[in-house]
Amino acid sequence: MSNWIPDLSRGGVPKYRAIVEAIAADLAAGRLVAGTRLPTHRDLAWRLGVTVGTVARAYAEAERQGLLSGEVGRGTFVRDPDHGDRALAQYLNEAADLRSGLINMAVNRPDGDQGAWAVGPVLARLARRNDLSALLSYRFESLSVRQRTAGAAWLSGMDGVRVAPDFVAVTAGSQQAILAALSVMTVPGDGVAVEEYTYPGIKSAVSLMARTLMPVSMDEQGLLPDEVERAFAKGAKVLYTTAAVQNPLTMTLPDDRRRAIAAAARRHGAFIIEDGVHRFLDPEAPPPILAHAPERSVYLSTLSKSVCPGLRTAFAAVPPALRGHFDSAVGALTLSLPAVLIEAACVLIEDGQAFEIATGQRDEARARAELAVAALGEQVRPHSPSFNVWLPLAPPWRSADLIAEAARRGVAIAPTETFAVGRPARDGVRLSVSCPPDREQLRTGLAIVADILATPPALPRLTV
Repeated sequence: MSNWIPDLSRGGVPKYRAIVEAIAADLAAGRLVAGTRLPTHRDLAWRLGVTVGTVARAYAEAERQGLLSGEVGRGTFVRDPDHGDRALAQYLNEAADLRSGLINMAVNRPDGDQGAWAVGPVLARLARRNDLSALLSYRFESLSVRQRTAGAAWLSGMDGVRVAPDFVAVTAGSQQAILAALSVMTVPGDGVAVEEYTYPGIKSAVSLMARTLMPVSMDEQGLLPDEVERAFAKGAKVLYTTAAVQNPLTMTLPDDRRRAIAAAARRHGAFIIEDGVHRFLDPEAPPPILAHAPERSVYLSTLSKSVCPGLRTAFAAVPPALRGHFDSAVGALTLSLPAVLIEAACVLIEDGQAFEIATGQRDEARARAELAVAALGEQVRPHSPSFNVWLPLAPPWRSADLIAEAARRGVAIAPTETFAVGRPARDGVRLSVSCPPDREQLRTGLAIVADILATPPALPRLTV
């Protein structure tokens, strides 16, 4: 339970209304985050010097407005007023560094020049090519053999995925690929199984397409195959997973579990979308699930994290039976792909520079993860190099309290609610080690978090 106390200094409104307005204002300002458990009616009434009925009326009104949710036997919790979209927006907006001096540890984005040393010269070469005008025009035709071949080379060299060029698709980033895959694998109302902590983009995509999220329990090795099978049995048509360097928990799924999940998908006629966004960070990861059920799996590999976000290029290995529908879905979503950026990506792959950039990103991620371990202990050590670490929390700490205190001290951390689906059994925060522009700023941010943890919050006063 939080120690939140609303500011009732504003006059001219009833006290219950002032409490509701304070909840809304503190939620908008980030002083309250989704999932925070508010004080009990009796406790808040005592702190404010008002009647229990006033607090009860305030909480009821706030719940009617979608700001709170009451759970029998558990208490009253801050609710995301936009049913999850606000948390995603807050997570993405942290990248703007709205406050001078803010140390951004909220977003997993590549550090440094993001491949500019290689991308810039390639773009200059494209500017001098005779076919530049064609690259800049609408491109309605299918991908060229050369582009599919470059995609196959990337999938093979970076992800260990052996696929014929004919079954490689290209999209403007992995988010578009996710939407395309969902559109050909599911219909509105279908269930989409995901890890209990997952990539926020899948939550947004599922909501946009009127599908239903179905959280799957995990342990320290990742998804539990029996729980995946249970989700399929309950009607999930597809499983979405980041099986290598999972976001946000960082573990890599063992091969035996991959095989078991592939077998479960076959038994239930379900599909698998495996997002390989972080696969390049763990070269020792087992083969993708696609290797065990190629006819039921779409594997995604984006250059956004490994090479350069601005290239907006991702490749997908798509089963032959789905490839035509997948390409049609991509066309419906984008009409015309960014040909100049895709061509630049292909050149970088063919010249080998894309792999060189990815290796550099991996080395930097490894060094930064070690800084996090040095500051916060072995509890945050990831399985492999990672753009983030996961800091597990136990009472008296709660993620909402730590995030709020870090914000007061100038460190932005993504709300844990951004990643959670339902109410997972574990609590913790994701700390991006890749987002600070240099290691010195990262050290400062980690030191602030360590200092916060050194002084645990006071336990809430028991009420009767």
